[in-house]
Amino acid sequence: MEIDNLKEFWNKDQQDLPEVPLEKQDEIFSPLEMIRINMKTEFWLLLITLPGLLFGFPYNTEDANIQTIACFEVFLSIGFITYFYTRFIKLYRMLRTTSINTNYDLFNIKTQLLVSREIYISYYITYIPLALLICLINVKFHLDDVYYIVVFAVSMLISVLVIFLMIRFWIHHMYMKHISEVVAIIDDLNGITNQISLNGEKTWFEKSQLFFRSKFGVNGHIANTVIWFFSAYILFTLILIIILSCVVIIGIKLDCIDRGMLLKVLEN
Repeated sequence: MEIDNLKEFWNKDQQDLPEVPLEKQDEIFSPLEMIRINMKTEFWLLLITLPGLLFGFPYNTEDANIQTIACFEVFLSIGFITYFYTRFIKLYRMLRTTSINTNYDLFNIKTQLLVSREIYISYYITYIPLALLICLINVKFHLDDVYYIVVFAVSMLISVLVIFLMIRFWIHHMYMKHISEVVAIIDDLNGITNQISLNGEKTWFEKSQLFFRSKFGVNGHIANTVIWFFSAYILFTLILIIILSCVVIIGIKLDCIDRGMLLKVLEN
């Protein structure tokens, strides 16, 4: 009897759910569509760049321990990626199939987006200990010399910087901005005060995104993301090469760096 009463109460509650006005549905549909497009784009970028995870690992070393640790790190990375993108695909399917007709639908979408946002950030943060392991592998766990320590420190600093930039810019432009827009609309619909500001000067990425989307539609939106992704990668690499080269040259000129020892360490 109690189960029947609960079912009756649930069916009645579902029937009494307030409908979302069509204009609000249109407002919410746009950022949700952007999230879906960006998720699809990121998934294909992952498949393209995934082989890069295997590049540079010291499989050709004669040290069996380092080979084992390197293989362990690769499998651990693939495990993290598999777990995250399994949830990633589930969220994509949910956003594609869930309606936005009732307030319950909006509450469900809001909850899933906020939870997924924290999971997404955590996903990138988990790469910090993996980056530590990679840096140790690259110096073959030799921290008994100042040059090995410098190579390790520089590698670790670069890894943390890349992760920070991914969280700060990639996640913001791909997802956070659109999630904040959806949350603000849902909160406004329910009379909840939201302090999130959606206004502000558009970045170059957003300006080029609007241009490509106006010219080529969804394909232009995807093309803009891909162009910025690879352009940022190339630019970041060039800046790091220039900075490190300047530091090395100045260090050699000031006799702070032993050129022969440095070359030997880098060769190892």
